[in-house]
Amino acid sequence: MRNHNIKIRVNYLADTRIQLEAEDWVRREWLPEQYGQKFRRERLRLTSGGVFDFDAVSLDDSIVVSISTSGASTSSGKGGVGKLMKLRADMLFLNLAEAKKRIIALTEHDMYELCQKEKRAGRVPLNIDFVYAELPANLATRLKEARKIASSEVSPARKE
Repeated sequence: MRNHNIKIRVNYLADTRIQLEAEDWVRREWLPEQYGQKFRRERLRLTSGGVFDFDAVSLDDSIVVSISTSGASTSSGKGGVGKLMKLRADMLFLNLAEAKKRIIALTEHDMYELCQKEKRAGRVPLNIDFVYAELPANLATRLKEARKIASSEVSPARKE
């Protein structure tokens, strides 16, 4: 019987608390500063009859926001097609909400640029606004670190 050297890789679930912390900062600090009112997480009824949990809704319900902490590319440098598809799904729900203003707040500048490019090319509903909510440096650094760890968890183990 041959002795097989099997490498066992221990996976730790990605810590998503930092992403939630970044979303909270955008909702609690950045949005009120930009729009002059407080925001809260809220489940809203959609014009189609269902409901959806939005990341941020203004106190007067006139502004509905989806918050994204994703960058435009994957850890390997490829275009993040899945990340863009998630934003497209968010756009659908934003369009189904009754609101005067529909916003996607992006914490990563490369994703903001990609979304602006998509809008210029006519591939985004005209009533969706993209804003760049730049995170404080320490929060941005912690988010990048958490993203690196999460990426290593889902990457295939390499043979040595």
